[in-house]
Parts: sequence; C-alpha cells; structure tokens
Amino acid sequence: MAKMIDVARRAGVSIKTVSRVLNNEPHVKDTLRERVRAAAREVGYVPSAPARRLRSRRSYTIHMVSHSHRSNYVNAIQFGAMQTCQDEGYQLVMSLMDDLRDMPMDALKQRFAELIAASRPDGLILVPPLSNDERLFEVLSSFDVPVARVGPNDIPAAQIIVKIDERAAARELTEHLIGLGHRRIAFVRGKEDQNATAERYAGYSEALAAAGIDLDESLVAPGDFNFEAGLDAGHALLERDVPPTAVFAANDDMAAGVLMAAHRMGLEIPRDVSIVGFDDSEIAEKMWPALTTVRQPLLELGHSATRRLIEAASRKTAQPPQGAQLDYSVIHRDSTGPAPAA
Repeated sequence: MAKMIDVARRAGVSIKTVSRVLNNEPHVKDTLRERVRAAAREVGYVPSAPARRLRSRRSYTIHMVSHSHRSNYVNAIQFGAMQTCQDEGYQLVMSLMDDLRDMPMDALKQRFAELIAASRPDGLILVPPLSNDERLFEVLSSFDVPVARVGPNDIPAAQIIVKIDERAAARELTEHLIGLGHRRIAFVRGKEDQNATAERYAGYSEALAAAGIDLDESLVAPGDFNFEAGLDAGHALLERDVPPTAVFAANDDMAAGVLMAAHRMGLEIPRDVSIVGFDDSEIAEKMWPALTTVRQPLLELGHSATRRLIEAASRKTAQPPQGAQLDYSVIHRDSTGPAPAA
C-alpha cells in the first residue's frame, strides 16, 4: 500500500507539503497542489480517514440543511456542494428539516445539538428560507461551527453569504420586457419568508419606475415558488378582462405553472403573452416554449459555499471567512417577444 512518502518522492516535495495539500490547508499554489494530487493518484495513495481526522482535528464532513427535496434550486446547489466535497476528500451529509419554523426554541436548539453531535461537521450550508431565519441564526451562534448561507440575506452578523445580486438581475429582466414594448407586466411573488421574493420584486418595481410605468398592484399575484402556485396565479392574471401582456414569475417553477395556464386557455406564447422566470433551473429549457430567465450559477453557489467552509476549517488563524457575490446572466429564449398590438 502506498504511503505518504511515496507521494512526496513522486511529486518531488517534502512529506510536510504532501500533508498540507491532502489536508486542504491554505497558502499552497494551485500548480503545486495539483502536482501533489496527481502524484497521489499515480502511486495509488489512499489516506486513512481515521488518521486524517485525528491528525487534523477535523471530521472532513460538510452538512447541508434544506427545507425541501422537491426544489430544483436546492437540488442544483446540493450537487455543486457534493462535487466540491468529492474533489476535496470531504463527505456531504444532507438533512431535511421542513418543520423548523413551527418548532419552539428549545426544540430547535435540541434538534441542531443532536445534528452537530452526530456528524461533527466542519461546516454547515443553509439554503433559503433557512439561510435567513433569525431564530436559526441565534441557535447556531451558540455552536462553534462555520455556517455558509446561500441567497440574499439581511442578518448583519452572518459571515459567509454566497449569492448573486438578485435585485439587479430582476431589474434587468424586467427591462428586457419593457424593451419589447410591454407595459402591463404582471409579477408573481414567491414565499414571503424568503429574501429573494423581496429582492426580485424590488428589481421589478425599480425597472417599471425608471421607465415611467405606474406599478399596478392588481397585477401582483401571491406565489409560493412552486408549480401549483404559478398555475393558480397564471389563471387569475390571464383570465382578467384586461390581462397583462407579460408575466414575470419569481422563479422557473412558477413560470412553468403560468405557461401551463396560458396553454390551457389557448394562448400562444409569446404572441399573446410573454413569460419569464428566474434561476435557469433544469425545467427552464425543457418546457415549451423554452423559458427566458435569469441564470443563477446554482452549481457554483454550492461549490463556493462548500469551498469557503473547507477553507475556514483549514485556516490556522482567527481571520473570519468571507462570502462571495457571483455573476448572473439573463438568458433569452422563446417565451418572450414583442408586446401584442393594443
């Protein structure tokens, strides 16, 4: 069985350097890190997991906590986190907690005390709505575990926040519709306990105001970030005596529901109504017509959150870990077109 010294000899470095690379310690050049990892693969070196944990005082486990197993958004972030864990010699552990908001504070503390005691993770990843839950922030502040929060966040003391500029993205997407001549643009809101709903609505409102278009509150429909909510909102909006010529749904799942409602009513998209979503999840390309939307780098959000937790676990100084704001793009597909003639 290959040993660490065999890796060092193959890579032409010291055993200490091999150890630093394999333990994902910071301040190692990428070229050197890859050379050592390549040498480890070539000699067939497999580190002993118990020895590695004992030597570094880390568990090499990242724990991701989610509220839903049906969300395309969450699933893509989870896959990005899993890929990074796999590349870095970590394990990703998943927990589904869909009842946290109804829990008394004592029960919430006990739930996370058990979770952390069981897996002793080097870090936790939270996705919306858990990532901006103030009660949960208070609970986790009592544990010595770094937490990465994905998505827009208004918790001032949160350190690792990985997100895009959702307001700017929603504003740009609305401007796209305005540029096509649309003036009656409806908006389907998401869950009200998620900051993304407020940020995307704010971007939509700002774009209308900048174009001199009055915001018509009757064209703003409630939603829940799921297909069924989009279907209900689509019927309510498109069956009006004077329907909107475009609908901005706050995520792709709801946009798919709006699109289904339009199909049921015999409307042609985008001739009769344009529809846009947000996230560029898998469903956006598979629906007909394909959806114009904002592309969030969902895999990269999972990767970035995980990478920062691993860096925090390996850091030997008290310097706090930093978050990141990633780039977005508006993806133009077939669900948008010029506003129909009045």
